[in-house]
Amino acid sequence: MGPYSVEFEQFSRLKPWRFTRVSDVATLNRHIAEEVTEALDQSAKQGKKLLVICPVGPLNYSYWADLMNERQTDGSCLVTINMDEYLNESGDWIDEGHPLSFRRYMKDNLFGRLKGRARVPEENINFPSPHSPQESTDLIEDHEGADLCYAGMGLTGHLAFNDPPEPEEPCDDDEVRNSRTRVLTISRESQAQMCIGGTGGNWDILPKRAVTLGLYEILLSKKIHLMFMRSWHAGVLRRALFGKVTGRCPGSFVQTHKNIEVTLTDLAATVPLIQVAQRIAE
Repeated sequence: MGPYSVEFEQFSRLKPWRFTRVSDVATLNRHIAEEVTEALDQSAKQGKKLLVICPVGPLNYSYWADLMNERQTDGSCLVTINMDEYLNESGDWIDEGHPLSFRRYMKDNLFGRLKGRARVPEENINFPSPHSPQESTDLIEDHEGADLCYAGMGLTGHLAFNDPPEPEEPCDDDEVRNSRTRVLTISRESQAQMCIGGTGGNWDILPKRAVTLGLYEILLSKKIHLMFMRSWHAGVLRRALFGKVTGRCPGSFVQTHKNIEVTLTDLAATVPLIQVAQRIAE
């Protein structure tokens, strides 16, 4: 079983990180919202911008909006860059009307909910461009790394859409570790994961291409806060956090980072349960 057998109680003895175990996803979201709002308050007091890398999937941003509205946090100090966005067959961002649009998700759950002083200026909201990906690298480098990067991991151990090479392909660890913002084809494994978890088995609606931040830009972050909340995260997080650092599991490169925090639910904290027959529901 290797790293898959590691008990939650052993985590902090194996890694010098802060591990927070919570009962459910709502508690996880409140915990993250409190952290980012406090960080934003501190940046505002110092007259600085807070650059945050935002994923779609592991977080419900309505918790951020509610807390920022309640405290009337200065939204002009918040600068966001999303990890990725789906592309259409022409190589452009999918339309915001598409049900899987990350831009629409962020607007509906965060930016469109903010009121008064908490509103974030349009020019502070960034997504990687399929036509000028270097702009994302420049934004992050100019800030000397994002202040906060929130991230989950996919079934392959992917961070953003940085999947490992196909099994029959050679794997250059340095090439994976130093990957930059770019356009790519999403791996079949990650497509299947999203089909199961996000479209109810509707394979045909899934875009096959995306633009994504690379591991280079993610690992430049001053702090990376990882979140795990699903049953299959139990295995993914153990492989990535306590297994071999390798391009075969891109998320494992977080082990080389100096400032990691992990928040996980009871479901993800449990040692992976092996069953011959798949469970009907979580």
